[in-house]
Amino acid sequence: QELQEDLKNLPPQTKLFLASPEGVNRLKEELIKREVLYEEAKKKGLTKSEDFKRRVEEFKKITLINMLLEQEIKGVQEVTEKEVQEYYQKNKEQFIKPTEVRISQIVVKNEDEAKKVYERVDKGEDFSKIAKEVSKDEKTKASGGDMGFFKKGQLNPQIENLVFNLRKGQVSMPLTLKGNIYIFKVTDVKGTPVEFEQIKNQLTEQLKAKKQQEWFNNYIEELKKKHKVEVNEKVLQQILT
Repeated sequence: QELQEDLKNLPPQTKLFLASPEGVNRLKEELIKREVLYEEAKKKGLTKSEDFKRRVEEFKKITLINMLLEQEIKGVQEVTEKEVQEYYQKNKEQFIKPTEVRISQIVVKNEDEAKKVYERVDKGEDFSKIAKEVSKDEKTKASGGDMGFFKKGQLNPQIENLVFNLRKGQVSMPLTLKGNIYIFKVTDVKGTPVEFEQIKNQLTEQLKAKKQQEWFNNYIEELKKKHKVEVNEKVLQQILT
């Protein structure tokens, strides 16, 4: 029965291989290896060790958590095509295949300065305001980092690859060039809209993941009220240090 469950969860390609004579022989060899190792471990008394008991308890905990989530998440409503359509229509400007992008930049000298920029961006501060205050590039600093519109082939290949994969309003990961760190923001995009059917499946998965994450966050908050769990901060600090 254990073997049947293991085989049930294998990818189709692996199942196909195991149906061949070579696959059967490989499977038999692996089963023999597993059993002789298991028997040897029992013979050496490893099942009585505290480390084994601790690992078993940890495995039981993880397995039970996964089983609980698999059971409870079934109650989360499926994403309907209407919801996907509405999301697409409301956010249509995000789904453009860009032919031109307008970008702004912030140039800093080191990782510490870059980290401070991202902290300010994450707090919702205006990108152009930050550029005027901290950017090391004198040509674009006064305009809040604005560099204008660019078509493909007009930028450094590394920059192009970075910014043409961003949506309007997104800020890039840091890019190190010639000893400086560059942070870009796409402020406008020109191009052709991506048709709904082309990205329907992708959007469905995104909305499904979002809905499940929202459910999970709410579920955890409910459980925190139901089960009072306290963390010993002093002991935790001792473990971490």
